[in-house]
Amino acid sequence: MLNYTALLSFEIDAKDVNDIKKFVNKLDLFKIGVSWGGHESLVFAPNIAILNEMTLEQAKALNVSPYTIRISLGLENSEDLINDLNDALSIL
Repeated sequence: MLNYTALLSFEIDAKDVNDIKKFVNKLDLFKIGVSWGGHESLVFAPNIAILNEMTLEQAKALNVSPYTIRISLGLENSEDLINDLNDALSIL
């Protein structure tokens, strides 16, 4: 099959929530948003919103990892997307 999308989540090795924000903001090809899979690549850090309303300790008590990243891969060139992710990960 050609030209399909994917949705996945992963955790990054961050020191704090500011690292998560730096990672997300460093991405050039990914727009910030949520999707169940569309033509454009999106990134979302769900726990940034959670941590605006509770402390890190409260989130951990709920078994919520503050370092989760959710991405929806679109139809952009896969090598470009990989390079964009690698560039963003390199700042951590």
